[in-house]
Amino acid sequence: MILIDNIISKISTLPTLPTVYSKLTEAIEDPNNTVEQISKIISADQASVFKILKIVNSPFYGFRGKIDTISQAIFYLGFNEVRNIVLALSVINMFSKESSLKDYSPIDLWSHSIGVGILARAIGAAVKEKNLENYFVAGIFHDIGKLIFMEYAAKDYQRVFDLVKTKRVTISESETEIFGVDHAAAGSLLAEKWKLPPSIQKTVRYHHDFNGSEINNLLLGSIYIADIYANAMELGRDGGVIISRPNEIVWNTVKLQPGYIKSISKKIREDYNHTIKIILVD
Repeated sequence: MILIDNIISKISTLPTLPTVYSKLTEAIEDPNNTVEQISKIISADQASVFKILKIVNSPFYGFRGKIDTISQAIFYLGFNEVRNIVLALSVINMFSKESSLKDYSPIDLWSHSIGVGILARAIGAAVKEKNLENYFVAGIFHDIGKLIFMEYAAKDYQRVFDLVKTKRVTISESETEIFGVDHAAAGSLLAEKWKLPPSIQKTVRYHHDFNGSEINNLLLGSIYIADIYANAMELGRDGGVIISRPNEIVWNTVKLQPGYIKSISKKIREDYNHTIKIILVD
């Protein structure tokens, strides 16, 4: 069995976030920098610029072709939302899309995570959350811990999915039995190493464990619900065979109107299919 100290040692060998993200974060935190200066940092990677503009102009954000420069993207979405898109694209490109597992692949994970991000942002907007900048990227990263297992312990991780099927348990329960930790705990260590925003670190750690201590955490509650509905709508695959029901505490926190997700399911699927093509199809 691979125990927690071994998992930590593996995480420590993972690369740091790309230089462009670090430079971007530093520039955004400096109040003296202008939009043009920050745009220049992003524009150093033309491949990223192309994808960023396609994402920003997608139906998901609702601008539909109005934005043709990074400066305009920053103007409409804000520094942090654009930085989060850069972060998501960078991390997805860091990991191989291939997998030696017979039942699960990074493409499955990213497809599911994009679905969670789209749903979470829709939920946040529906309940009048004023600051939506972390919702999409929190969805992208919520299952990042699974990549650690796939990258460094593929043989043992296949046993996790075998156990999920034979025992009809959750992925987290199976991971804990095999590794000693689940993907939420492993992912939070990686999120901490990468110094992701505290709200995203917390979302990675507790996206399966919403309880009374998080009663006012609307971002976490939205990810928790979005994760369940993404599985129900088959937006990608998280590798499990059980679809949980959201607990009463999370409903009391998010206060989403009954039937809302069903009412927007067509748009969610359209946004999802469009975003998948942009992010995952080279």
